[in-house]
Amino acid sequence: MEAISQPVRGRLSTMWEEKRVIIICFLIGFAQFQYGYDSAAVAGFQSMPGFLRVFGYPEPHITIGYNISTKVQRLIQSLMNVGGLVASFGVYALGPRASRRLGIWIACAVGLVAISVQIGSTTIGALYAGRFLLGVSNAFYLTFSVTYMSEIAPAHLRGSVVGMVTFHTSLGALFGILVDNYTNESLERKSYQIPLGVMYIIPLFLATTLIFLPDTPRYYISRGEHDNAVLSIRKTRGLTNMNHILAEVSDIQAAWDKEQELHGSAQIMDMFRGSDLRRTLITFGASVGQTATGVVFLAGYSVYFYVQARIGTPFVWVMVGLAIALTGNMGSFPAMRFLNRRPLLITCSIISSIMMFAMAIVYTKSALGSSSAGKALVGLSIVYTWIYGVGQGPVLWAITSEIPSQRLRSQTVGIASGINFIFAWLCSFFTPYFINHDALNWGPKYGYIWGASNVILVLWIFFFVPETKGRSLEQLDELFQKGVPTWKFEGYVTDHQLVDAAADKEVEGEIGKE
Repeated sequence: MEAISQPVRGRLSTMWEEKRVIIICFLIGFAQFQYGYDSAAVAGFQSMPGFLRVFGYPEPHITIGYNISTKVQRLIQSLMNVGGLVASFGVYALGPRASRRLGIWIACAVGLVAISVQIGSTTIGALYAGRFLLGVSNAFYLTFSVTYMSEIAPAHLRGSVVGMVTFHTSLGALFGILVDNYTNESLERKSYQIPLGVMYIIPLFLATTLIFLPDTPRYYISRGEHDNAVLSIRKTRGLTNMNHILAEVSDIQAAWDKEQELHGSAQIMDMFRGSDLRRTLITFGASVGQTATGVVFLAGYSVYFYVQARIGTPFVWVMVGLAIALTGNMGSFPAMRFLNRRPLLITCSIISSIMMFAMAIVYTKSALGSSSAGKALVGLSIVYTWIYGVGQGPVLWAITSEIPSQRLRSQTVGIASGINFIFAWLCSFFTPYFINHDALNWGPKYGYIWGASNVILVLWIFFFVPETKGRSLEQLDELFQKGVPTWKFEGYVTDHQLVDAAADKEVEGEIGKE
């Protein structure tokens, strides 16, 4: 029995040894806190009298006495996605050797401007401009934060630490709704200005934190800065064994040299040539998969969704749901550490599909204003969000960041995010038509569409997404260059030695001697 428990103890010991990189990734993950906070806070604005007095119109038949036009509703959500699409071209312009820290600093600077514009605006045009700029900021946050996290994390922890972005997104959403809940009854502009002002914290925090952190070792290798790559591993991982550090740097350098020998400089069309074409399509699919799950719908319109379904105290219900969902986000860390990517993602997508269909069916079959139907909708949406946090969100983020090749990673992730922003924009643009009582008035019946999209996601994962758990980024390069089929990824023996695996064995051996 003791022999069986030793590998588990070894893995847990290794996680403790890697606590520094986990903490750093947790801090960098706050870039996604900003996105979650904004999505939830703005969703709340659409049901706040103080905001609607400025940007909406009186509507006596609505519970809160005000409503927002479909046009304004779709633009304040969708313009952020347009900004993200435009930013993807900026990410490409920076090139494959762009500093990951520089990308996040750009996000912080643009974010501060965007927040200021929205706080000071009293015209709809200025509000639109602020939403667009915030989309630019979020796109830079997204691309460079997940790239930074994936490139400093060891193979056995990469999925878990990158998956933490779903925790930060949900945590941000919880805080966004929490702040809204305490300001929403005011008829003054401060009801929405205070929640916007809170958003200053994250860009200032991240900009300051990055001053004390190095860039990633893979970025330094791409710049020919071998010594800085060594220093980066020492600082981000807290390792003292120089042989282990040099072995890891040597592995990164060898993979980079091989890529340069095969492909030379990176061009945009390289993403669609040879083995990179397959990697690009998987990355694009994983990024778009975030929208296909339906999370954009529930995140962006949760409060309005509950108001139209006549569920009492919608802000409170959304906060309860997000608080419960956080437990799922916390569960994603061990799930990504010990479970394989493919079965976890497929299982969670099937359950998400069931939840979406169930929400639509409950609303279709129930009487308007039914208390039991309202409770069922809340319960189903909470289960959906919990499942998304455990598997879909973290796995899709991990796939997006780890699949591209080293020389094309930041560009591929950036363009993939831009494509996803297009789909998210379409979702944000058309959702009001489906749920607003002035248009189709589907309300929760909108779940039929997202239930079907989750089914499509399951089929795509099954046929095209390989198992990447436990593989170093350099091993993934080899697997794709050799054209290994999807079904054979998990058991294929690569020429690259996994340095992290060797370290795990050393730790387990030391524990076994005790």
